[in-house]
Amino acid sequence: MGSIDKRPLKAFVRFDGSGRVVAGSLVLRRKKPKVGNWQEITAYECCNPTTTTTTTAKSYPGGQLSSTSDAADACGNTLDVGIFLGLATANVVAIGDTVFMNETGGATFNGGSLFYRVEAPDGQDWNVQIGTVGNVLASNLCP
Repeated sequence: MGSIDKRPLKAFVRFDGSGRVVAGSLVLRRKKPKVGNWQEITAYECCNPTTTTTTTAKSYPGGQLSSTSDAADACGNTLDVGIFLGLATANVVAIGDTVFMNETGGATFNGGSLFYRVEAPDGQDWNVQIGTVGNVLASNLCP
């Protein structure tokens, strides 16, 4: 015996030229309409388990780092290279964050898995190990 799909229709909304949803454009259909800019959305939220995540516009605050690195403690190095930081928590440089060379986040800093003194946007200095693709591998607040 075959199963019957209890939700055979999909929900679609139409977008205008500015990328905004057109009010009242929600339609339930089996296939996406051919005319216009349509996108499928979740139609049956009651029956689909979801998780809520908050996303915010990504900003990359400026900072500085040392151009020379130490094997373990770079807190004494001179800050002389401008960088941009992709921080999960404001003013905290943590494992998993990313160091960028430009404010759009397009070019990561190749740290070569060495340690650098990094200045966060609030002026605090961190001893940070930076990987080859700008990823923070280890991080400690400088004394």
